Amino acid sequence: MPWTGKQFAKKHNSKLHGQAASKAASMATAMVKEGVPEGIAIATANKHGNKMQSRRKTLYDHPRSSNR
Repeated sequence: MPWTGKQFAKKHNSKLHGQAASKAASMATAMVKEGVPEGIAIATANKHGNKMQSRRKTLYDHPRSSNR
């Protein structure tokens, strides 16, 4: 099943937003097309999407960034 970012976030991981959700959706879709079972593809995409989401927070939510 090909997913969009919004569909993937709504159904599989509500913590994902924006680019992280889109990337996770495209990753899961590509994995399913290659023959990976859907459950494994979703779990893997969630893992990488969560890493991407937390990495973006640490880059842009720095305490001193609001002082500039």
